[in-house]
Amino acid sequence: MTQVQKIACINNAGFVMNFSILWQDIYGNWNITSWNSGNYPINKTRTSPDLKEIGIDPITAVLVTPYVEAVLGKQESGSPCLEYQPNGLTGIYQVKGTTLNYSVKLV
Repeated sequence: MTQVQKIACINNAGFVMNFSILWQDIYGNWNITSWNSGNYPINKTRTSPDLKEIGIDPITAVLVTPYVEAVLGKQESGSPCLEYQPNGLTGIYQVKGTTLNYSVKLV
């Protein structure tokens, strides 16, 4: 499984969006970070801080993925999920589609 320290989302969709990080702990519980990218427009990219800095522990976090919200639309999680590892790498996801029908895929 791909291991990353940060997550970025490229907004190639037809809407303004923001994202948080969705992560699964060792007990199978899914959690969402309080950190959020803030709204940003089409053709822009935002990158999270080091996931540890926003509350994700590499010992207890099993999976991480972006949790995207289309402004005036629905929420969607990224695919596939990744593992957190403080290795300097960034997982880059591309967001495509419209507010009610879009995808968040690893590039």
